[in-house]
Amino acid sequence: VERLQFEWAPADGLPPATGRLRFTEASDEEFLAVFRRIAEGSLDAQTRANLAAKGVDATAREDMDFYLRAPGKREWWRVAYTREGEVAGMAIPSATPYNVNVGYLGVVPEFRGRGYVDEVLAEITRLHATNGELCITATTDMGNAPMAAAFGRAGYRNTGIRINLSNDVQP
Repeated sequence: VERLQFEWAPADGLPPATGRLRFTEASDEEFLAVFRRIAEGSLDAQTRANLAAKGVDATAREDMDFYLRAPGKREWWRVAYTREGEVAGMAIPSATPYNVNVGYLGVVPEFRGRGYVDEVLAEITRLHATNGELCITATTDMGNAPMAAAFGRAGYRNTGIRINLSNDVQP
């Protein structure tokens, strides 16, 4: 899988809040439910492979456990709601030992294609920028053109391509 690598720095400009979504903290159970919903129809190659091999519940649990173990702070996580109070997606700002990063974000299937991804990404970017971070990293599969385009709209620069190889046998 070819993965596009992106970076954002303050000179790239801070994406504005549109006010279309409201972001709140939520319980682990609420996040797990949103992980399940976002997995449906995902363009992420690893998510699709995990869904086929393990099903939605195991995929969601593994994704959540991964981000709970990451160096990012759990209190950064947010669920996104529409003005009408419906769950639209989630934002998980995270970190590696080297940089803060976009971690995980997604929009639930029924709200995809409405531009909400831009606001979810902007929320993550603003949180890290507000904390004084000078570099935010991110990755997405080359095949996930909508996410790659969202990074570009948010001022992220494509800095490279990484190839992930696997010897996993796909069903």
